[in-house]
Amino acid sequence: MSFSLKNIFKKAKKFKEPENTVVYTTTYVMHEKSTITLVSHELNGDWQFMGNESLENFQEIALLVSLNQVVKIDNSILFLADLPFGHQATRIKKSDEWKIEKIHYSESEIQEMGYYCSECGEFHSEIPMSYGAESPTSYFNLDKKTKEQSELTQDICIINQKRFFIKGQIKIKVDTQNEPFTWNVWVEIGKEDFDTGQENWTEENRFLRNPYNGILDTPLNCYPNTLGLNVKVQTQKVGIIPKITISETNHPLFFEQENGIDMDRVTGFAKRILYSHE
Repeated sequence: MSFSLKNIFKKAKKFKEPENTVVYTTTYVMHEKSTITLVSHELNGDWQFMGNESLENFQEIALLVSLNQVVKIDNSILFLADLPFGHQATRIKKSDEWKIEKIHYSESEIQEMGYYCSECGEFHSEIPMSYGAESPTSYFNLDKKTKEQSELTQDICIINQKRFFIKGQIKIKVDTQNEPFTWNVWVEIGKEDFDTGQENWTEENRFLRNPYNGILDTPLNCYPNTLGLNVKVQTQKVGIIPKITISETNHPLFFEQENGIDMDRVTGFAKRILYSHE
């Protein structure tokens, strides 16, 4: 991805942050007119505007200034006003195009980082212990007309009154954590089980019912193909999402649910899902 300086006045953007937002830069940029050659938008929202100077003595040359001060020095950075979290832009000289790429964080950096939650929109200062899908894959792949004839809520999905899905949770023990890691997934179930679940939606003792069979309809890209895995669905108390248990198989997801994982594995999920690191 690149931005050309030819059309700066046509394509320049505006930062969504207030002009007085505090950003990181250096004395060289602010006082010696060093060209800004590196702009980074960190995962916690911080902006950094650096020049070609060595950063080995960063503590000595670092400056905290307002965003507006940096824009006044070099308005070509307006091209980068919508630079996504976790990305950086580089160039060699001011007349060059900006080259944008993901920031490749180390595992130790990732473990210390947070993320912006897609549900609440807030920044959390730790890596996620849960990921999920907004809809079953079967629904996601439908054409527009069929989607209009289907139903999707945060808990259930019905396709053409013929296929029935519910959302559930696959919980996996993490060796050093009190809380488990969770995959929020969609499972296809039979019409009879679906109807029974709806009839007992507010039934106080519904969690006492026997588990029923389902088919996983969410791809979990940190594993070999998970679509079509057989699962057991256990209804929980009112207000609690169903528990999903992978039926015995030689799939890695089954073994991880059986035996648990460590935080390095959770970090690996973050690398793959949040930062697109293989």
